[in-house]
Amino acid sequence: MVSVSGNSTASSALALMRGTSAAEQTTLSRVATGKKVHKAADNAAYWSIATTMKAANLSLSSAEDATAMSGAVSDTAALGLDQANGILSDIQSKLIMAKAVGSNKQAINGEISQLKEQLSQVTQSASFSGQNWLALGAGERPKVTSMVSSVGSDADGNLEVNVTDFDTAQSTLTSANDASDGILTRSYLGVTRTGNAYEYYLLDRGSTTPASSTAKEIGLDDQTSNDEIDGMIAAVNTMRSGVTNAAAAVGATSRTISANTEFLNDLQDVNQISIGRMVDADMEEEATRLSAQQVQSRLQTIGLNIANSQQKSLSQLFL
Repeated sequence: MVSVSGNSTASSALALMRGTSAAEQTTLSRVATGKKVHKAADNAAYWSIATTMKAANLSLSSAEDATAMSGAVSDTAALGLDQANGILSDIQSKLIMAKAVGSNKQAINGEISQLKEQLSQVTQSASFSGQNWLALGAGERPKVTSMVSSVGSDADGNLEVNVTDFDTAQSTLTSANDASDGILTRSYLGVTRTGNAYEYYLLDRGSTTPASSTAKEIGLDDQTSNDEIDGMIAAVNTMRSGVTNAAAAVGATSRTISANTEFLNDLQDVNQISIGRMVDADMEEEATRLSAQQVQSRLQTIGLNIANSQQKSLSQLFL
């Protein structure tokens, strides 16, 4: 006759060990991945929200890159306009100096020519990523440039890209196409204190459509009268006003882009923190939990060994 005896204490201990082992494996997974929710089965609601927010963050990141690019373009234009305004002030000062008794107008004209060359270099070099808001080439006209400013969702949950528009007609200084499109290539009527009117332009870019046929390029020679110089000064002063207005327009656009870039960056940070709170594991907490589970597992192993030893001793006692 064969007798089979069961050890209920050992069975209970073994069941507890299985539960502890499963819990330990879950904790180990969290420690390894750094996530408490890394698949839908872990927490369907949190996983769905976090996945949607991650996709939104990718869109925000792309929008931030786009606004950073737009910011670089507008900042480059703003810097060019600031330099252009300074050079115009120098030209105006040279013209005023040319009115002094005994002034060498030919020498002063040489200095003005150098300043005009600097102006041309500034307008041509104020380019970023192929975008130049200050200079137009042959066949080009001012245009409205649309720049990504933010990304969001409309009332129906569809992705919505918002843009900031800037009309380069506000900032164009020179044009090789139509001289009238550029603040420094178009002609201005300079009226003097004596009531005489002179028409002048500052830069000649060889425009397809040149400045007015009656206009003269600003420049000096020994025969230039003080009245003519007054007309030039008045024309340059009008140009300076135009460049100042252009700088204000570009500056306002640049500030808008900069504010949007900062907002997008902050929004990404908030989203990332929110995602983390939902799906990221607290590593300090998980490490403490893992240590406790490992101690619990060792104690349960000891308990199982004791239960088995007791059963063996009892079996020997009744033999």
